[in-house]
Amino acid sequence: MAVTNDTPKVTVFGVDELKHSQNGRGRRRSNSNVSSDDSTSNSSESLGPTVRKTRRRRRRNKTSTRTLQSKNSAIHVSLEEQTKYVAMDCEMVGVGYRGRKSAVARVTLVGWNGETIFDEFVQQTVPVTDYRTFVSGITEEDLEGATLSFDQCRAKVVELLEGKVLVGHALKNDMKALNITHPWFMTRDTAKYEPFMQIRFDDGVLWPRKLKELSKLKLQRDIQIDGQPHSAYEDALAALDLYKKHMNKWEKAVEYKMKKTEELQSKKRDNLVVAAE
Repeated sequence: MAVTNDTPKVTVFGVDELKHSQNGRGRRRSNSNVSSDDSTSNSSESLGPTVRKTRRRRRRNKTSTRTLQSKNSAIHVSLEEQTKYVAMDCEMVGVGYRGRKSAVARVTLVGWNGETIFDEFVQQTVPVTDYRTFVSGITEEDLEGATLSFDQCRAKVVELLEGKVLVGHALKNDMKALNITHPWFMTRDTAKYEPFMQIRFDDGVLWPRKLKELSKLKLQRDIQIDGQPHSAYEDALAALDLYKKHMNKWEKAVEYKMKKTEELQSKKRDNLVVAAE
């Protein structure tokens, strides 16, 4: 799959910029506090205890409001940038003995605002032994009307994902079924994002949560309802909305990892040059 090394132009603070900004604010606060200590102490002595308490309460409320606003602030994404994000979900059917092997039967791509970019059933080259309708929602009639071969579907998906940030849940499974790859720094997988994961045992190892659980926990949205078939569109949209809600922190983490990766690669190159001399 042809890929590009251009990262999405999302406006985020780098780690160093963030620290510099925080240190600058800290110094400004310290200077202002030093210059106003004497006047504050004199005026405070002349005020009654009730007035002083009221002022302290107001300051605490303002601080709490600023903190809340900072936590909930979202990155503004321009119309141009919105076109660079695509969410994907695939539905599988079972082939082979007892339907144990999975084959892609439907691929859905969703855009930033929930618009459907691509949604096609895929022709099967071998007999389907388990349609998995109770989960996939796919029936024999759906595949009988499929017009795209696997190779055609794959080529179209590769084309649509070129240069895009790919969002989804457990994307490793979908990409393996489609036999495609995508750059790690342009992939946002809600199953692998550490703040979304949980520790299940005493070994401290992080395990992915189910998309259904994340959607309920983070979005207060019910998906994959028991007794109803899954919706590829619904799952892709849920993954996209999870990413959008946590985009600020997520992009900072990706930027940090990219920086560290570049540092390690640069160090490797330097070591090779030294060894060759």
